[in-house]
Amino acid sequence: MREQRLAMLGLWIFALVLLPSLLQAEPRFAFKDGYKCGTCHVNHTGGGKRNAFGLLYTQTELQPLWSKASAKAESFSAQVGSSISLGADFMAVHETFFSVEEEGHPAGEARTTYAQDAQNSFGVRSGQLYLEASLAPEVLSLYLDEIITPAGAQSREAFVLWQQLPLDGYLKFGRLLLPYGIRVWDDEALIRQVTGFNFDNQDLGVELGLEPGNTSFSMAISNGTQGAGDDNQGKELSSVGSVYLGNLVFGGSFSLNEAQGIKRIAAGPFASAHLGPATLMVEADWLRDQGSAEQQQLILYGSVDYWLRQGIDLQLRYDFLDPYYRYRAPGATKAEKVEEDERSRLSLGADALLTPFLSASAHYHLQQSVPQDLRGNTDSFTLALHAFF
Repeated sequence: MREQRLAMLGLWIFALVLLPSLLQAEPRFAFKDGYKCGTCHVNHTGGGKRNAFGLLYTQTELQPLWSKASAKAESFSAQVGSSISLGADFMAVHETFFSVEEEGHPAGEARTTYAQDAQNSFGVRSGQLYLEASLAPEVLSLYLDEIITPAGAQSREAFVLWQQLPLDGYLKFGRLLLPYGIRVWDDEALIRQVTGFNFDNQDLGVELGLEPGNTSFSMAISNGTQGAGDDNQGKELSSVGSVYLGNLVFGGSFSLNEAQGIKRIAAGPFASAHLGPATLMVEADWLRDQGSAEQQQLILYGSVDYWLRQGIDLQLRYDFLDPYYRYRAPGATKAEKVEEDERSRLSLGADALLTPFLSASAHYHLQQSVPQDLRGNTDSFTLALHAFF
């Protein structure tokens, strides 16, 4: 069954070299050109509204496939008066989830078959509206990031941004996406899903950033409650730092939080290299949850983007999770490894730009997990259309 799907995927990839696909506001663009996140985004740690340079990037640095529509797009402006500007991301998708049939033999139980029928569905994966009010040009601004989808409206980020501090520093305070790791667009990536540092989780706090020369460092102190009110004296610390050396980027992340009797530490390095038409990214994260029991998790991520031209990108992604890299049961004195519980995901796709503000994509995900994890064993194929400014 999977061999047939791989053959179909090969045909899709061949076709996608000639057809349009998706452009996303992802670190792969920053790493490809050696830019810091704040070069293209209002948010210095990436994602969200694009600044003036970010809007020009898709018009000047990339080559959209629809030249006629692209020429007309040059007159578009996101400014609302002299001090207020808007931005948006909207992504509509069609997802196909293939059937699953796995056999397992849990300890002490009879052999069990875990099955799920194939299904497909239309949906809206992303819908954000951004507003930036420049209270003092290039120094002080108010930033809002609101989710507007059929599932309902919700505030994702809302903060005051103070810039031009010493050492090219900035200060944010309000509702924040916390700084940690490579902020890839795909929240299903295990480095984002398992660590909890993704676009679905925010917190209330303050973030300080320093960006002198070829370095950047951001640290946030927040409630540690994913946006809820705090009822204790403890706070979560999260941080990320990077060094840019030409075609190479090296960085690392660290987070510490204690809530409901569980102390969580997350840490790990990441790196990127741009070699000719290829951009490589890797990240490793180690998580330790310590309370009456102790659980250590290992998460790995690697990606290769091959640029056929500016704006057309073939992609290969790999995620790996060992959820019980080490485990200590309550009352035990030593943490031990639990075998045969790993989870992985291999993703293949192609991205290309239609106009400076419109793109579409096709991605195939092959997943593998323990038999009883139906979601973790479901392969999927996603088509998406993405409008943004």
